[in-house]
Amino acid sequence: METVKIGVSLSDREYRSALLRGLSHESRDFQFTALDDEEDGGVQILITDKDDVKGSGAMVIRLTYHELYDMSSVSGRMEIFRYEDARVFIGKIIYYYAREKGIDLYFHGKRKCRRVVFSSLRGGCGTTSAAMTAARFLKYRFGKKTLFISLCPLDGSRRYTGAADGGNMLALLYHLSAGDDVPLCKFISSSEGVDHIRGQSNNRAASEMSSSAMKRLLRMIDDMGEYDYVIFDVGDHIGSLAGFLMERADVRVVVRHKDDPDEEALCEYTEPEKPGAGRAISVTDFGDSSGAGGEISLTYEPEAFIRRAKRTYIDIRGRYGKDVSLLAERIVGAAE
Repeated sequence: METVKIGVSLSDREYRSALLRGLSHESRDFQFTALDDEEDGGVQILITDKDDVKGSGAMVIRLTYHELYDMSSVSGRMEIFRYEDARVFIGKIIYYYAREKGIDLYFHGKRKCRRVVFSSLRGGCGTTSAAMTAARFLKYRFGKKTLFISLCPLDGSRRYTGAADGGNMLALLYHLSAGDDVPLCKFISSSEGVDHIRGQSNNRAASEMSSSAMKRLLRMIDDMGEYDYVIFDVGDHIGSLAGFLMERADVRVVVRHKDDPDEEALCEYTEPEKPGAGRAISVTDFGDSSGAGGEISLTYEPEAFIRRAKRTYIDIRGRYGKDVSLLAERIVGAAE
């Protein structure tokens, strides 16, 4: 990977120091340096809040106080919200550099991320909470950076991420349909280490995404070169889009309630020998012991779900967390 030297020249030196610490901690692949007004520094990228930059041959990215800016502005200005999340900040630097120089700062597309699809026989089986908690364990226990995407018409994940983090899923779908070249990081937020597409509880547009739009989204995720896993939550909405993903998944996790019959309704997608399909993992929610045949049982532990005014937090220190940790271990084993 090319080593890029990035200079930071800001009027507020305390903020400059904090920004340098945050960016350096997020990515050690770049060389960050503080610049004073009279310095050039020989940098390839200059981050500044000054409008008049003289004698700089570097690519200039300006900081803005406006959070909702347009990265495809006709003015050609490259801008980043000054209080942006450090991970997203780095992602936008990479995007701008690739757009201007034609050079990917990461080996994009060299390795495709693993695809995991969570589905269920019916609603209320705890599929979404299991998927999001598994994503946390994939990151913190196994060091696998994971992106969570809900394709349920009613997105239950918003109770865990916060229901008011923006409606950017609709904007992303528009760009996917139009074939626009936009940075995926623009649409991603993070909650308790789980990266997810911003959106609202009403998620019908995403659930009705076309297969061609999904193919483009999968390519965008792979091209980022950032995620080891992408987890799709389709719930019990088993339509053509879910079938498309299941047939291309590395791992399929089928969740059912302990009182449900065998998953005959999903047998077409859960048979391990199905050509082109990844391994299937069967999970019983609200159980109290390990199931037969290697089936994973998730303990009924209501106290693990801590409800607050704006969102629900999941405590992974108890039995429920241990069970989902085992599920994450099984996913890694099946995928790799």
